[in-house]
Amino acid sequence: MKLITFLIINFILAMISDITLNDIANNKGPKFIKSDIISSLKPYFQNKSIILASIYAGLTICLATIILSLITKPTLGYYVPNNLKQLLIYLIPAFVIGFLLDIAIDKLNIFGNSLKSYYKLAGAGLWGALAFIFSIVISYLIQKYLLPLLVKC
Repeated sequence: MKLITFLIINFILAMISDITLNDIANNKGPKFIKSDIISSLKPYFQNKSIILASIYAGLTICLATIILSLITKPTLGYYVPNNLKQLLIYLIPAFVIGFLLDIAIDKLNIFGNSLKSYYKLAGAGLWGALAFIFSIVISYLIQKYLLPLLVKC
């Protein structure tokens, strides 16, 4: 599988996920998904357009994916996993990178004070790592199984 395609899919998926979080945080989503953690994102989304916030999310996921790929190429022999076994191995350093990047975003205040309430409630690390894992798994499935079907059409 190709790294550039994987990056593009991850970017788009992160944008869509961020737009969804924005809608839920701003009471536009289904009530059964509401949580205090998601609601604590409201100040982050208030001072920027939905597109700008989603671009930030896409760039953050792409940065994490590039870091991950630069580590996995020399250590595992591939930039992007090509099969399920490689994917499962790939997810181990991905979790660590997502965890550390989320902590860095919090400690360095990269997106400003608007995320303080979120990190106070959710903590830094775990949710960022899980979001990164989610993005990688869905992007892998899209690239491995959906894109080949679309090419045949």
